[in-house]
Amino acid sequence: MRRVLTSVAAAAAVTVTATVTGASQAQAAPVARVTATAADASQASAPAVLPKGFLLNEAKVNGPRRPWEHLKLTDSLKKPLEVNPCGRRAARDGRSASRTFTYVAETVYRGEQVVLYPSERDAKAAMRSVRADLAECAARGRGANRHSYRWKSIGIGDEALRIGGFFFENRSRTVVVRRGSALAVYVRTGLVTKSLPVSQFRPLIKDARTMAAKLCGLPGVCRR
Repeated sequence: MRRVLTSVAAAAAVTVTATVTGASQAQAAPVARVTATAADASQASAPAVLPKGFLLNEAKVNGPRRPWEHLKLTDSLKKPLEVNPCGRRAARDGRSASRTFTYVAETVYRGEQVVLYPSERDAKAAMRSVRADLAECAARGRGANRHSYRWKSIGIGDEALRIGGFFFENRSRTVVVRRGSALAVYVRTGLVTKSLPVSQFRPLIKDARTMAAKLCGLPGVCRR
């Protein structure tokens, strides 16, 4: 009889232990889910960053240069896009990260810029603003101060434009590409005609394609 009671007591103890353990695990599961959700939210809300050396021309800043060459690198969020037909003095497009490389030597100008936005929607809005500025400021000024722009679409990234700028004493070629939630801009002074043939933009197109692929290596830029 004592053996039977002992067995019953043991079985009851096992049942109670299993019940308590199960309840503890059931309570732990929501906690684990909450912790994971919080971690995901924290990761999603973390500010976007551009790794050091990310730009294609970034290393040139610390390289050799001639006295008349001026190279600059800046992470300023207020620096306008390198495609800036309306001459805006500061950026107000909600960007989360930005880096711009510029090279100036007498009448030569070269620029590379990468801008990250909080979302793909924000990047699309920035691209629409580029198109709107081109339309609004396509031709301005008179005489030596006159400038005009022409542009055409080109098949790079998610959307892209090639742009010709025509000034009194110089001309510029620009390619701006959007990839996911980021924009990249490449600009050079030099010969460009009003029909904007692709052949005149090849070096810029090559850099834009390279950067469009590189941008997808950054977390969250090319979400699919």
